[in-house]
Amino acid sequence: MGNIIGIGGGFGGKGLFPLARDIMELSGKEIPNYLFLPTTSYDIVDRDGPAVFSKSGCHVEILYLTHAYVTEEIIADRIRRADIIHVPGGNLRFCMETWRETHTDRYLREAFEEGKTLFGSSSGSMCWFQKGFDNSGYDDSCRFEDALGLLPYCNVPHYESAFWQQFNRRAEEAGISTIACENDTAICLIGGKWSLRISPERPDARIWFFDAEDGYKRYDLTSHPELLEKL
Repeated sequence: MGNIIGIGGGFGGKGLFPLARDIMELSGKEIPNYLFLPTTSYDIVDRDGPAVFSKSGCHVEILYLTHAYVTEEIIADRIRRADIIHVPGGNLRFCMETWRETHTDRYLREAFEEGKTLFGSSSGSMCWFQKGFDNSGYDDSCRFEDALGLLPYCNVPHYESAFWQQFNRRAEEAGISTIACENDTAICLIGGKWSLRISPERPDARIWFFDAEDGYKRYDLTSHPELLEKL
């Protein structure tokens, strides 16, 4: 089983380079292969992620699934070569539809089973979970989207904002327990164990758990990390 790091949003500034170095160490390689998969952003590339990993010593590749020249053979080859796969924020619904149509979902599952490290922010975090609560509906309304299912639970990003806290009154619609991450936080599954990561830029940031087995009661995982052992 591989590693997954799901970032609620942000995690810039001083927090990004240490996070990149830690992600690189998980590969066990001196020069890991880093793959940027910007499907969530309609293949419009934010250079910050690739630039950070390039400066940190990775070999960097980008896979554009919406480009006509990209075949399933290319998709399989790029993903199989990668040690680290990074998905940015954007539209979760478009991402999942594209992954299924191109069979990219199959190769990402294979990558996880082979022990690779997958990570991303916002929609790039939700995509690894069973479901995501994303503003991919009409007029940016939030809806539940089925995702890749490598991690259990539903995932909510940017949870410190009033807009995303509308999830509070819709938690039962998820039908499963949910992990809600504020900006500058990350929920991590590394070596089969759950852990939290908080950016030094915002040490008061929080990660929350809505327990479906307890009437969707909300628990602060940041204040009670012992609850991670029960996930």
